[in-house]
Amino acid sequence: MYTWISETGRVIEQVRVVPKGDSSRARGRIVSATHSDHDAFTVEYEAEIAADHSLRRVRLTTTTEEYERTIDLVCDAEGAWLLDDPTDTRSRVGNEGIVDVDITYSVFFASLMIRRLGLDSQPDSTEARVLSVDSMTLEVTEDTVTMSSDDEHVHGITATASTSATVDADGMILDVPGLSRRV
Repeated sequence: MYTWISETGRVIEQVRVVPKGDSSRARGRIVSATHSDHDAFTVEYEAEIAADHSLRRVRLTTTTEEYERTIDLVCDAEGAWLLDDPTDTRSRVGNEGIVDVDITYSVFFASLMIRRLGLDSQPDSTEARVLSVDSMTLEVTEDTVTMSSDDEHVHGITATASTSATVDADGMILDVPGLSRRV
């Protein structure tokens, strides 16, 4: 079980990761109080994670005072992502070969990317295409993330923010100075 809290105390994320054979399953929640940038919201997620830390499926539900929306992202056998949206329409999103999903306000999904890329174990740099999901609207776009690591930090952890993070021995983020920390 992992829990992160923002420096302002307005955003909390908690996730439980359960091994399932050589893969794992995660169930988590992001809760945010009202902020000058957005209204209060909750995002609940479930993710199926392959042995190589790539995502196979992500189900997200966002709830605000005005609405509740759910999407389901599934990576098929050919490596293409299919999106089931709130209108029960299935469509293809992103290009083939994308294995990471970046969710705004989520420290967990950034940690998965760090682990999959091996940036927690040795200095390196890489560029990856990701599906980026806006926590408030659940709008899905394709983005590029450029990440690097040195002996102390991983840099550029999301498609929406340029930051640095410290990680533990398992590649899970401990803190993003000025933004959030694990408690």
